[in-house]
Amino acid sequence: MLFITYPDDTPSLPLRKDVKVLFLVKPSKPQSVTALVRGLDILSSFDRPRLELTVSEIARRVGLSQPTTWRLCQTLLDQGYLVRSTSGTALRIGAPALSLGYSAIASLSFVEVALPYMREVTAVALGTTALSRRQGKDMIGVERVDGLFVRPNEAIGWRASMASVASGLAVLSALPPTALEAAMAALEEPTERWAARRRRIEDARRFYTEQGYVRATYSLHGAYTSLAVPLFEDNSDPADQWALTCGEIVENWGTEGVERAAAALKRARKLLQPALIATAAK
Repeated sequence: MLFITYPDDTPSLPLRKDVKVLFLVKPSKPQSVTALVRGLDILSSFDRPRLELTVSEIARRVGLSQPTTWRLCQTLLDQGYLVRSTSGTALRIGAPALSLGYSAIASLSFVEVALPYMREVTAVALGTTALSRRQGKDMIGVERVDGLFVRPNEAIGWRASMASVASGLAVLSALPPTALEAAMAALEEPTERWAARRRRIEDARRFYTEQGYVRATYSLHGAYTSLAVPLFEDNSDPADQWALTCGEIVENWGTEGVERAAAALKRARKLLQPALIATAAK
């Protein structure tokens, strides 16, 4: 059983026939409570390094008027999910909200946390979704949710150079300059193919800057395309650098399929990033 939520502006999307969906929740529909969605948006607006926010800052982040935001914040204050900062001019997350996160994180690994979101990406995009982790100059596959097509020799536990797979390109695209320089030095090899791989990395970084994800269409002689997003913070240890990938036969996806997959991956990244930070800190 799969529980999927979509924002207001998400169009109706096809789902795999073998995936049972409990609800498709859209905030503007009768089965969803708009005030609750807005309250959750407010709680989600607190992130590092902005652990304290004023009501006007929250209003800008969630796209609501200041009076509406204040009423929602007051309700969260009354229930303890928000508290006032020491200065009294800002708000921060309260203990009840923190306890919900801690109780989930304490009992789950990041792979377990990520798996439901991987299933959601596959259900929406129809592609095979994979979670991989950096190890040195390689990427290692740690979990997979099968889509319409599964590439051969891609069992869980696969290992490949960061420069040769979409997940590795996503990680390299998100690295800050110093970390990128170190990674490139480790990847460099005295062969003719290094020049091509270097260009591939540079192209991926430019594409990531513009689109927010990486696309690689060189597998199976160009018949298979993979999209990937990085899952880590700039200052994270290499062992905590993950990537989420979704791939499918090019003809099966088309332009609309690529757009659906990209949107699903970016949404999953937004939701998983805080959980990754928390599990890495355990």
